[in-house]
Amino acid sequence: MFLFLALLDSMEEQEKFTELYQHYRHFMWYVANQKLQDDYLAEDAVQEAFLALTRHLDKVEDVYSPRTKKFLATIVRSKAVDLLRRQKPEEEFVEYLAKESGSADILEQYLTKENYNCLISCILELDDSYRVIFEYKYMYELSDAQIGDILGISAKNVNVRYFRARKKLQEMILKEGDRFERA
Repeated sequence: MFLFLALLDSMEEQEKFTELYQHYRHFMWYVANQKLQDDYLAEDAVQEAFLALTRHLDKVEDVYSPRTKKFLATIVRSKAVDLLRRQKPEEEFVEYLAKESGSADILEQYLTKENYNCLISCILELDDSYRVIFEYKYMYELSDAQIGDILGISAKNVNVRYFRARKKLQEMILKEGDRFERA
């Protein structure tokens, strides 16, 4: 915990972080372990979540509010998914994404191993406001409300950005059709 405290500037931030750590560390471990089914990986996810929290401590107003608990659960779930993704071979992750998304559109056609890297490069070319929504939705499996909480926008706004991101990505794929066919 000392390492995390060293990353914070003021004594007030350090006290808030200490309270959050003491109050939520077991809860966060439980949430991570539900996703990962591995005690040690759950500990890693919690540590990564607390590290991320040092950069977003200003988003926590009341340490004991339900909103704070939900915010921390969202962060630790995201970190758990990151750990899962790092452990799965690329083709398993592509299959997982294809299975999890329920629609059959142009994006689904390109979720294959040979086109995976091309698709990722198109996603990375999206504007940040769209890319972040898209990543949270597909990579972290977060709901619109959870994404809205993280970004400080409404769930409806998240949904609008998500559909705009999909539309832009589909347009990029259609323009880059030759590139995908050669991949």
